[in-house]
Amino acid sequence: MMEEGGADNPVEETLSPETMELMQSIVVRHRPRNPHHMRTLMTNAGLQSGAYAMAVGLMWWITVAKGGAQLGDSDIPSSLIGMQFHSISIMVPALVLISAFVFALGSYRGNPALLLTGGATALLVAYLVIEPLGMFLIGSIDEAGVALSATGRLAVLSALTYASTMSGISAILLSWVLGQHHYLPFDVFEMVDDSDEGDDDVSPPFP
Repeated sequence: MMEEGGADNPVEETLSPETMELMQSIVVRHRPRNPHHMRTLMTNAGLQSGAYAMAVGLMWWITVAKGGAQLGDSDIPSSLIGMQFHSISIMVPALVLISAFVFALGSYRGNPALLLTGGATALLVAYLVIEPLGMFLIGSIDEAGVALSATGRLAVLSALTYASTMSGISAILLSWVLGQHHYLPFDVFEMVDDSDEGDDDVSPPFP
């Protein structure tokens, strides 16, 4: 008869230690005080993600698709990887999205391989962003303004994409924990208080 008590909570039985650890990591990073606060954090993160994503699209459309000719994009030679600046301006945000997602997943799960992959992708992004300045220094681009404009646009697109991705990941993870915390065998909000007592943790790199 004692076994029936455990069957009353199927979620507790199906949650693996890795899942429990992931939930704990999410809660400790975002520090929600209660379910209402967690829902507020989730909503704000979702709104921020959408706003940043819209900013990425508008900036690319205005400064690359429509204004690229006026900013001298035709004077920028092909990248060392064989792509024109127009294609690079699409590739860089895509790589940032991949890098941010992989890095966040590796950070939450404590997976060195994912962290290494995310860091390597971020290094490639950094190279593509500063490449126009390198081309100017070696004489492939004649005007400093063209090189600065290209690097500046890529840098801003990268930053906005990173912010959008991280905010979106936060919203999704908080929504997942919010939907599961009622069935957990422990109070997830108590973990925030416990972590405050001796918190030598690295501050979360996510919005």
